[in-house]
Amino acid sequence: MDKKQNLRIISGILFRPRSYFEAMAGSPPAANSFLLAYGLPLLVVGSAGRMARALLYQPGGLDLRGDQLAGIFLISLSGYLLSIWLGSHLIAKLGKPFNSKPSAGMAMLLVMAAYTPYMLFLPVSALSPGLSPLRWLGLLYTAYLFWAGCGYLMETPGHHRIGYTLVSFFILLGLSHIFNLVFTSLLILNP
Repeated sequence: MDKKQNLRIISGILFRPRSYFEAMAGSPPAANSFLLAYGLPLLVVGSAGRMARALLYQPGGLDLRGDQLAGIFLISLSGYLLSIWLGSHLIAKLGKPFNSKPSAGMAMLLVMAAYTPYMLFLPVSALSPGLSPLRWLGLLYTAYLFWAGCGYLMETPGHHRIGYTLVSFFILLGLSHIFNLVFTSLLILNP
């Protein structure tokens, strides 16, 4: 995949999610190649946004050094990768009670696609305190995209999609948030 392909994917996910997920379910890419070609650049953008936010709105009045900002970037990237990898495996295992297809590869594709608006809005929301609500809008749209895509990629029946989305969403957020909090406080905020 190249840059133009990634822009087409972003456009499809953001503006035509149902038709994008339907096409993806019909001819799914390999999860690992999709992660490397599309997911990783997206996570780098999101991690840079988190680092920029830490720089502009420093916690507790601390003056963060360059190595600490680099640490925030690396911890964020690691946390997002962990939430995609471990989260997709947990979501796949969680599929049975919701009559969903227990496929970690399809769950990984769904998670990466659903993360698109949140990762794109992170750097934009760091530009100004007035743009901070964009981060929350991106998070809400991420939940919607997961809901829209789980019917196609995980074959979740309509009456289980809301429950499956909510549980999966909290698993993904929890993994990423806990990882970021623990490692940021251990490695960055302690002198």
